[in-house]
Amino acid sequence: MISALMILGVFVACGNKNKPKKLEEPLPLNISVFLDLSDRLTRDLSPSQISRDTAIIGYVTDWLKEKTVGAKILQSKNRMKILFYPAPKSSDIATLASELYFDVAKFKGVEKRKALEGYPSDGTESLKSKFQKNLAAIYDKTVDEKDWVGCDIWDFFSSKKVDAQCVENGFRNILIILTDGYLYEANHKEVDGHAYSYISPKTLSDSTSSLIVKRDGLNDLEVAVLEINPYDIKHRDKMKEVLESWLQAMGVAEEHVTVAETDLPVHVKTIVRSFLEK
Repeated sequence: MISALMILGVFVACGNKNKPKKLEEPLPLNISVFLDLSDRLTRDLSPSQISRDTAIIGYVTDWLKEKTVGAKILQSKNRMKILFYPAPKSSDIATLASELYFDVAKFKGVEKRKALEGYPSDGTESLKSKFQKNLAAIYDKTVDEKDWVGCDIWDFFSSKKVDAQCVENGFRNILIILTDGYLYEANHKEVDGHAYSYISPKTLSDSTSSLIVKRDGLNDLEVAVLEINPYDIKHRDKMKEVLESWLQAMGVAEEHVTVAETDLPVHVKTIVRSFLEK
């Protein structure tokens, strides 16, 4: 009797051991793209900086669509938005930007697929088409007005605005920043020895310089800073080092930080996909 029970126990144990583990469902995606509307848009590049930015955002919308369309599209909560900080002064740009928010959960039934892929017969634009059309208009308006608002990336993180705008509980939070890497805002200019609230050619010339770290707790965020483009190529590695160290000091895990210089869109596509697929 004891032997029979022991044998039964062995079979049960083996059965449990060989039983496949239930795979965890991936978290819904919460993707934010932060745009630097500074005079970097007029840098002498071929293709242009605007074309490069637009291509990157196109890769991201393609990837979001790929991860959303499928058997579980009806339950999907994936979302994506474009943001700026500070907000553009132009009301036209603000209006265009307000339309650059996509939340698949707001659509019902077949409308979810239509919003992602487009449906020409009833005039529904695809996610990619709408984002790229509005972005082209925003960039054109910005270049025409030449009112370079720029971006205050340092304060966006330090004042915890990033938490409010880019971090949601229960989501995989992804932030992609498109900037040349020069962080500067006169109203938030701080210096503490060799630590600064900004990145400039002068600070990059200081081998010991860093960015001031005012907070932590960003362990639930993945950040890619793309299109960095120092005026002096000798500053490229220093710029990358400063940005990477700053993000990690605030709690972003090393494996969730990507900082990459500007390159041809076909090459950047690989970098973007590698970051998103981590």
